[in-house]
Amino acid sequence: MAFTKSKKEKLPSYDEFLEATKGKQYAAIYVFTGAEEYFIEECTRRIVSDLLTPDTKAFNYDVLYGSKVEVKDVLALAASYPMMSERRVVVVKEFEKLVSGEQAKELLSNYISTPLASTCLVLICEEADFRIKPFNELKKRGMAYSFPALWDNQIPAWIHARCKAMGKNIDAEACNVLHAYVGNSLLALHNEFEKIFTFLGDRDHITEEDVTAVVGVSKGFTIFELQNAIGRRELTESLRILQHMLDAGETPVMMIVMLTRYFTALWKIQGLLQGGMTEQSIASELKMSPFILKNYLSAATKFSTDDFEYAFAALLEADIQLKSASPDPFHLMEMLVYALVRSASVVPAGTASTFLSEQNVL
Repeated sequence: MAFTKSKKEKLPSYDEFLEATKGKQYAAIYVFTGAEEYFIEECTRRIVSDLLTPDTKAFNYDVLYGSKVEVKDVLALAASYPMMSERRVVVVKEFEKLVSGEQAKELLSNYISTPLASTCLVLICEEADFRIKPFNELKKRGMAYSFPALWDNQIPAWIHARCKAMGKNIDAEACNVLHAYVGNSLLALHNEFEKIFTFLGDRDHITEEDVTAVVGVSKGFTIFELQNAIGRRELTESLRILQHMLDAGETPVMMIVMLTRYFTALWKIQGLLQGGMTEQSIASELKMSPFILKNYLSAATKFSTDDFEYAFAALLEADIQLKSASPDPFHLMEMLVYALVRSASVVPAGTASTFLSEQNVL
């Protein structure tokens, strides 16, 4: 099953990389680009484990960062022959920062034209312009792979496939619950697999109850739990979750970003519902799994147009205050949650700005 988004720049995917390297035959150079860090790490790990042994890894494996080295440093390692091994692996992260100048591009282009066969040079960058050197040359040679982040509605299928590959079966509902608890980070999901597998012991079947028992304990106070409580307009529960999140070190800035995304999604869903769109069509339009959409649909009906306007104003004001002043982050976030839950229909006096400025609301 392919787990990649479609892009204008068509490049081989994660699945194609796995297929091409089944025989442990690797090219001299690869460029890995995209937002999905998990796929990039998996492919890099596969290269290292297939080409090097634990004994030879210390002498033949180097990881560099494009922001901290120059092209000559990378090429010096890439041009070095391996010690007590047939291959050497050189990984360059933040590769885009290494090729900002014309001289650097030219030097890399020269190496790409005649690379040392015994070296596997892995170049990693989040974004790449394949119209210019050296990216266009790497693409022409079939050395470029793209790993964009998965759509929201692709995550449950990935969970199911990944568990199966690791020798476990998982219920469809368990996939949805795990996705709801952890979110879209494949790396975070993979880490949760290890906990669940330990909990299972000799069992090979994962149920919804297993996920709740293992992940729910540690993930009970997440931004997803907070936004769901706000979506239900439960003030006491929202404030309880908020307090636990802040005590655990969650950053207010990221919480505001995620809550803004949440209310944007609710606002879009309300518009689509008013336009007569079906739940299935909405899930397809927003690239959202039906399981997660259920909570969003319920929440979207609880807010009026005025409520949304008030919520967005409150989120913007909280973001401004957090970045421009020196407020008490605990109190600021409490005021924000109070504003989001109560909204304009219950707190009609003044604007969101004046509401957040009040110090005695609670």
